Amino acid sequence: MASSTLVRWGGVAAMVAGLLYFIGYAGMAELVRPMMGNLGGHVVLGFAGLATLLALLGTLARDAGRSGRPGTAGYVLSFGGVAVFSVGNLAEGVWHAEFGVVLFGVGLMILTVGVVVLGYGVRRAKVLPAWAVWPLVVGWVAFLPVANSPAVFGFDFLVASLLGAGMLGIGWMAVGYALWSGKTASARQGERVR
Repeated sequence: MASSTLVRWGGVAAMVAGLLYFIGYAGMAELVRPMMGNLGGHVVLGFAGLATLLALLGTLARDAGRSGRPGTAGYVLSFGGVAVFSVGNLAEGVWHAEFGVVLFGVGLMILTVGVVVLGYGVRRAKVLPAWAVWPLVVGWVAFLPVANSPAVFGFDFLVASLLGAGMLGIGWMAVGYALWSGKTASARQGERVR
């Protein structure tokens, strides 16, 4: 019973994270001025990372070890990456600390690798349906190269970066819905992948 509650709350957290990733990135790119600027966007992205931690806990509870070694490696990388990502964003947004930019970038790279490996593990073990896993994996892979492109390359890259952030948000929303609603990939839930 506690496990199913954790899975459902993880689903809610994943949907919140999806929304916060898109809003935070829009703020970071200064698209929602005067309500939120770059620093406010980093704070929202920090909270998105914290919600992602809860989403990962819900996914882990649903997984129950079925995803094997790829899942274990993916969880370790994802948990570590999202912790560094969140600390970096909050350090930059709240305390204006320059090292936050470095932590943000390092955490983003680790988290992206972690989500790709985790996506492979949970998809192979059929922990989550394909329609929930693929948008998340594609979203992180699309978001990584364009995360800071408007700041580096100017307004021309804004559309690409917003599409990447949107796909990332949709990916977390899909995972959240799958967790919250109890959607699984198959009836063979006891099967473990090595």
